[in-house]
Amino acid sequence: MSTATATAAPHQHSEIGRLSFLRVLRSEWIKLVTLRSTFWTLVGVLVLIVGLSALLSAVVPEASVLEQRAASAQAGSAFVTRAATAGLTFAPLVIAVLGVLAISGEFSTGMIRSSFAAVPHRFPVFAGKAIVLFVVSGLVGLISLTASWAIAVPLLTSKGYKGDFFSDSTLWSILGGAAFLGLVAVFALGVGAIVKASAGGIAITLGVLFLLPIIVALLEALLPAQTWIRDWSHYLLSEGGNGMAGLGNGTLEPWQNILTVAIWGAVSFIVGAILLQRRDA
Repeated sequence: MSTATATAAPHQHSEIGRLSFLRVLRSEWIKLVTLRSTFWTLVGVLVLIVGLSALLSAVVPEASVLEQRAASAQAGSAFVTRAATAGLTFAPLVIAVLGVLAISGEFSTGMIRSSFAAVPHRFPVFAGKAIVLFVVSGLVGLISLTASWAIAVPLLTSKGYKGDFFSDSTLWSILGGAAFLGLVAVFALGVGAIVKASAGGIAITLGVLFLLPIIVALLEALLPAQTWIRDWSHYLLSEGGNGMAGLGNGTLEPWQNILTVAIWGAVSFIVGAILLQRRDA
């Protein structure tokens, strides 16, 4: 072996062995999209959002002449928004399951050890998972919500409901709802990293999204004098998502709803990232 060959071999090995963040991202993309469970989960989100919108728009009775005259365009737009985004009541629950399984599944199979062996710093793996989950969940949400609006608007306008259905608020409702699903996936990923178990992670995320609002509503009914309960209820993850989707969330401005949901996702992600660095895989 010549001197040139001998010196080139380590250099080539170094180039091959170097793992950039883009390669980590590509690896996490392949992991997620090649799972059959991912496909069926995303199909479930699509069916929930589009199906519920179509069902509600189809079964709503036609508005009477008096109702058409009395109803304002703003009320009609709000009604269509509720119909088009009805699936967001349940779709985040499905996305949350996907987010938890994206990390807990690797812990249960032991694949996480291979991932961390290839990327000893660990954080790039976790960040790659979060980015891929956010993009995939948000994209499916964007497609689903666009389709749900495309179905709800003609069905309801044909029944006498009026409003400005293709305005900036419509666009923000679609984009906000899609971003909410992406942030829910990141939140669930963080919970999965904290708990390291599928059952526990799913239970916590579903509790935050579904059970916690019910508990708060019960407390509001039992303790009506405690106005702070009602005030703080607007900062729940699910309520922030409603605000992002254009459904309204008390007196919170759109940017406050976005910040609320982003904080839920960021806290979960940061805690999960810290624990991944400190605990054994």
